[in-house]
Amino acid sequence: MACKSVSDVRTVIARLTRIYRPARALSEPLQLILWENIGYLIDDERRATLFAEFKERVGLTGSDIARAPRSVLLDIAKRGGMNAATRVERWRAIGEVATAAGDDLRAALRALPLRKARALIKKFPAIGDPGADKVLLLSGIDSRPALESNGLRVMLRLGICPEQRSYAANYHAAVAVLKAAGKPTRKWYMSAYSALRAHGQAVCKRSSPLCVACPLDAICAHVRLSGAY
Repeated sequence: MACKSVSDVRTVIARLTRIYRPARALSEPLQLILWENIGYLIDDERRATLFAEFKERVGLTGSDIARAPRSVLLDIAKRGGMNAATRVERWRAIGEVATAAGDDLRAALRALPLRKARALIKKFPAIGDPGADKVLLLSGIDSRPALESNGLRVMLRLGICPEQRSYAANYHAAVAVLKAAGKPTRKWYMSAYSALRAHGQAVCKRSSPLCVACPLDAICAHVRLSGAY
């Protein structure tokens, strides 16, 4: 399956951004990292509830997290899905890495060359290339394409880029297409991230996608290949 043309990719993003209003997103790097680690396989509403509780009971600085009583952390973690104890250890690690960076992660990242800033972000638990790209983009430290799993699924199903052998390979292929086809501005990359994610959550779901209701069905490779109609 060949990649779609530059105009096709821009058309997809433009159409989706007219449908989905940009979601309000966190912009502080440490908060973005904590958000990713606040729960396991939970929806955004539950994640937001836990994040707000964490903010109230623990705080959102590295030193706040590092010195928080384990009993408090565990109590919050138990409402965030399975493996609560592992999540507590990840929060502890987040606190330690952030404190070592100077407890002002945004300032620390801005002071570093981009390559080293990216490496620092990846020291945090459960943050790989997709998470690092997201932190850099949403925090305004770098203008670059970023995707999470819902948005990546949309791009693959539409045939915007051919499917690879692994998630990592799929991710790198997809962001390369966005970088080549999109407008090299933070605003455009933010719009693409938000709209693709929203479409993946609402319509192009992992199981039982709502192909009949999809506004992109006429150009979707998944529909043609799966015979969704």
